[in-house]
Amino acid sequence: MEKFLRKEIPETIIELEAECALIEAWSRECEAESLDLKRREAPERGIFFPQEIYELRQEKNMLTAMRDFRRARINRMKFMKGE
Repeated sequence: MEKFLRKEIPETIIELEAECALIEAWSRECEAESLDLKRREAPERGIFFPQEIYELRQEKNMLTAMRDFRRARINRMKFMKGE
């Protein structure tokens, strides 16, 4: 996915919507992994994953911003077309 982040942002609505779908899938993966780590924590045995959970939360926030940017671009393109 790192390669995905280095690409230029697409110029068509179809490509932008496809990227939004990829971003949303990636975000769901982050959420699932975070929930798994939270379930695996065992405070009574001193097993915690704070760094990993924090990094996943930050990644999910980044993905939300990327998706919102693309959604705004889609909306702007539709507005400019008069849809």
